[in-house]
Amino acid sequence: MPAKRTTRTGKEKASAGFDLSEIEKYHLAEIKRIERLRFQEIDIGRRDHRIFLRPCTVKILMLVDDGISFNQFYFGLSEVLDTLRNNPEWWVNFDITRAHRQTDPNPPVAGSPAEPLYAPHYENFKFTQSGFDINDYDQVWFYGFNLSQSTSGANPPALTDPELEILFRWMDAGGGVFATGDHAQLGASLCARIPRVRNMRKWLAGVPSPVGADRHDTLVKGHDYAATPGVDESAQYTFDDESDDVPMKIRLRWYMHHHCHGGIHHHYHHWHWHYFLRRSPHPVLCGKDGPITILPDHPHEGEVVVPADLTDNPTFGAYTAPEYPDYGGNPLAPEIIAWARVQDDHGPAPFNFKGEANGKEFGAIGAYNGHCVDVGRVVVDSTWHHWFDVNLTGRMFFNTDNPGNVTTGDPRKLNGFNDTPQGQQALDRIRNYFRNVAIWLSPKAKLRCMVWRACWNALFRYPLHADLNVHMPIWVIGHHAIDVLGKYAGQCNVLLWWPIVFERLPLERLLDPDNLKVPVESVGMVDEFLMGGVLKAMLEAKESGKYAKTLPSDKDLAAMAAAGATSGIKEMADHVNAAQQSNKHVLATLKEAIG
Repeated sequence: MPAKRTTRTGKEKASAGFDLSEIEKYHLAEIKRIERLRFQEIDIGRRDHRIFLRPCTVKILMLVDDGISFNQFYFGLSEVLDTLRNNPEWWVNFDITRAHRQTDPNPPVAGSPAEPLYAPHYENFKFTQSGFDINDYDQVWFYGFNLSQSTSGANPPALTDPELEILFRWMDAGGGVFATGDHAQLGASLCARIPRVRNMRKWLAGVPSPVGADRHDTLVKGHDYAATPGVDESAQYTFDDESDDVPMKIRLRWYMHHHCHGGIHHHYHHWHWHYFLRRSPHPVLCGKDGPITILPDHPHEGEVVVPADLTDNPTFGAYTAPEYPDYGGNPLAPEIIAWARVQDDHGPAPFNFKGEANGKEFGAIGAYNGHCVDVGRVVVDSTWHHWFDVNLTGRMFFNTDNPGNVTTGDPRKLNGFNDTPQGQQALDRIRNYFRNVAIWLSPKAKLRCMVWRACWNALFRYPLHADLNVHMPIWVIGHHAIDVLGKYAGQCNVLLWWPIVFERLPLERLLDPDNLKVPVESVGMVDEFLMGGVLKAMLEAKESGKYAKTLPSDKDLAAMAAAGATSGIKEMADHVNAAQQSNKHVLATLKEAIG
């Protein structure tokens, strides 16, 4: 006989903690919507949950100057701030401090909903100001507009030597830096003297002009607008093309999945050689949907370069250090990781509002992997127009260039990438680039923290929560997990987690190129056995009940991962040896069969 179903009376529900008067105010759909929002807040670390580890918090100081605003604006960063505030990677939370070197030209109205999202935390900011400690931050992002090199006065536009001393010491202790400006000398006040940043991009000498045939014009022609008969927008370049839903394509540098480049350094040598059968873009351009091969276009960009001299030892105040420390006997050089192209079909005005432009390729994004030499990482971009609202979500009003949309009246340029589904997909990929920069620039300890949380929390999320169990073969666990986590982090980034978290493993004894014990054709299994071993160890700990009431610490997770990785590599060796013996038996049988 089935058990009798019991129902609670209103009084019983109230005594159990339910407030009927509150519940009755909402429809069921509204209650579920609130619960979804609550879970989103758990995901980004604003709320605790008994089974999820909170994401690692990466603290970023975002510094701008002159006419740049944090609010929705032509030169606004609201879309970047929204992207970092609502990132989908559950293992990291970005805490942004907004600082302006002068005053924000378009601050939100005091008391408005926009104020806590986009108002500057600091104005007239200096690194030397009372109460500020740069060591509270993991990264500093510079969006420079001003070009003056003056360091005098109460509010100097350029960074002073005492400020640069603070910044240089912090960078050498592991702090990450992002920096960008635009054409000519825009951005030089903030960026032209920062170590490494100063020569990874042109700030003062030899800078691209905003006019003339040699400008760095990356515009791509937009769509024709049916409401303007007799005017074919797709046949001409206008300034407003930077605000449409058509991105430019960039060419990527490709790597064979190694972590550090240019020599042999510590343990990294043992991690990179066996990936020569694969290739991927730089982690900054490794997207969840594949390589990130697009950026917003703009009619006059700056230029990223590789420095000619890597041997300088800058001095600021009492601090002197190599700008590019040695790696394998030579200074570790920064690299251009993406190139943009000037289209070669710019004819004369008026059908091309800036006139002719010479087709060429130039550096668009540069990166310095300082972790290889125990200092901070750096990323530079050829222009902040890859990051500004006007290029992402469109113009706030019609432009007056001729030919321009005062003539054509094309309202789509007010929407940017949001104008079409194809544009929205492109914007998602560009946002992925923003988040990748914020993750890659993080100090080593924060990156390790992210990997542990990505792995542990994945065990409580669909589909891994439903699909994995401790009785599955290790490589099957690893194969499935890499596929799932790659949809968030990008598969090429997931495959680069191991050099971040493990300094030495039995792996190097198995895969040492001078003493090879595993055949080259088997090295593709390494990631699956590593990931599978780590997750199996965490699964076992989870199912043991040890962490039913208390969550594991980073030390606990590191111990699980180390044990799991060792187990995974051992199982891989056993698997390969068994396969080799089986192959020998098959070959012997075939030889015998054919006489």
